[in-house]
Amino acid sequence: MRKLLITLCACAMALVSYAQPMGGRPPMGGPMGGGRPPMMMGNMEKPFYELESDSVANARIIDVAGMLDLNEKTLDKVIKLYTQQYEELCRNLQMAVMEYQMNLNGGFRGRNNNMGMQQPANVTFDTESARQTYDKICQKYEKRYKKALNDKQYQVWGTLSSTKLDNKFSNLLQHVQDKTESIF
Repeated sequence: MRKLLITLCACAMALVSYAQPMGGRPPMGGPMGGGRPPMMMGNMEKPFYELESDSVANARIIDVAGMLDLNEKTLDKVIKLYTQQYEELCRNLQMAVMEYQMNLNGGFRGRNNNMGMQQPANVTFDTESARQTYDKICQKYEKRYKKALNDKQYQVWGTLSSTKLDNKFSNLLQHVQDKTESIF
């Protein structure tokens, strides 16, 4: 009788442990898991500008490195600055585009707001404000380039239109708009 009771307990424990999923938690997206949006799981992909900034900076700076007569250390520093500038410009433009999209779609609706879909009246993208922020960022980075380069290199840098992100506002804005999906 004792052997039978021990065997039954062992079988019951084996059956219970077999029914549990590996890792102790139900799988995401399973019947009970339901899944969570990627943003909440922390597995969100990097923004497009972080993915492309290194290649953009390398291509633009390496093209002009010979004209600037940069050593390897200065070249790396200028590429890093250009990458940071590109990312900051895109991030700020993307925030402006997302704010515009939110306003276009009626913004956030709380409990006390009308839940019906009403089109907001006269919502336009604030290009002037986005341009002012863009120009401020470009000015900030020009000061950093001036510190990174010697006087002769900085003079040459000032003549190179291919490296200037400040005169490419409309192109970069269009690129950001194309890459920014509507959040609604």
